[in-house]
Amino acid sequence: MKIAVVGAGVVGLAAAQELCNRGHEVTVFDKNGAAGEGSTFANGGICSPAYALPFSGVGVSGNHLSRFSQLTRKLTRLRKGSLPDLRWLWQSSSHGAEETVTSRIRFAQQLIQSSIEINDATIKDSMLELEQSDGQLILLRNDEELNTFHRVLNSMKALEMPFQVLEASELEVAEPSLQNHGHIRKAIRLPTDRVMNCRQFVLAIKQQFTQAGGKLAFQSEVTEVVAGAQPMLRLASCEQHVFDHVVLCTSTARNKITLKTPALSAVAELSAYALSVGIREPLNAPKSAVQDHKTGITISRLGKRLRVCGGAELNRGSAGDHDKRVIARLFNALDQYFPGAANYAGGSQVWRGSCGYTPDGLPLVGNAGAPGLWINLGHGANGWGMASGSARLLCEQIEGRPASLSGDFLHPLRFNR
Repeated sequence: MKIAVVGAGVVGLAAAQELCNRGHEVTVFDKNGAAGEGSTFANGGICSPAYALPFSGVGVSGNHLSRFSQLTRKLTRLRKGSLPDLRWLWQSSSHGAEETVTSRIRFAQQLIQSSIEINDATIKDSMLELEQSDGQLILLRNDEELNTFHRVLNSMKALEMPFQVLEASELEVAEPSLQNHGHIRKAIRLPTDRVMNCRQFVLAIKQQFTQAGGKLAFQSEVTEVVAGAQPMLRLASCEQHVFDHVVLCTSTARNKITLKTPALSAVAELSAYALSVGIREPLNAPKSAVQDHKTGITISRLGKRLRVCGGAELNRGSAGDHDKRVIARLFNALDQYFPGAANYAGGSQVWRGSCGYTPDGLPLVGNAGAPGLWINLGHGANGWGMASGSARLLCEQIEGRPASLSGDFLHPLRFNR
């Protein structure tokens, strides 16, 4: 079949590669000049089966209003008086019955674990050399913060995923360079989590994709998708292309592409910041990844560099000035937890990127409710972690094969029922 994929980030290229491997004629369209220039470009690189739904109502407690308040406080910027934003937050804080929440967490963990296994096979078969390290440490200030993880940890037990709850006195063994100034009382050690260079992986599978006959159309902005027996793409250049199927893999373009499907109404954009800086003294740097649960800031090690990520701006896109307060927190967190690790003299870079989130934290994967039109987006902070697994599920649906994981949790129209 002749298939178009819109979006050349890790989600889009993983889908294109999976479809190409199955013998389909695939063309990837992207408005940028190269692969992985959106949220793929400078993410933290963390693949976490344990921390599968980081920005959703799963980690908050109390009644609906209390959960709404807690989720809103996680944002570093919120547009004043925006009813769509408030509606999305209200829906995100309504996580449903306990059994449903537990099943959702378990599914997300299985999806990420499936992705890691697919990535490992790709890396092994292609003999790729990626910057990577194992494990993540979640820093907690008190038992109350630990209690927000009870569903996640119970699910990990059921799936036989290892973890450890550490006391403050045990942190030095897990992360020798970490400086605790007395406010961190506990931590969760997640040994199966990974830090991997997402952009390196994207560039590698891009090369494999083109070698297998896949086509790349960069600087080709899609402005309209018309569903049908043979869906049509219209580009900003006024060119038109007809395919058997079209797969949309970028939620950040939803306001710029004319697309008749209600599925995208459930997706909101969250923007975050990333600080990249070289390592001055390796012994002062983290072994892998560390996350401050209260602030949501992550510090990860990618080869000879450190990547510090944080902030959450709802539906701001790439417009407007950078939030200097958030950027200052990134620098402060790095210097607080790993003093002397950063080589600031060698320069540092700050980047802001956006990705799509759904109210329940899981992506939209499947038919968009129109013939020939498919979507694979809304992965949130786990685009890297879920990309290969969701690509396989999408390919199975397009081909009408049995699903390797139940796709009910990913149905694109589940918020419109």
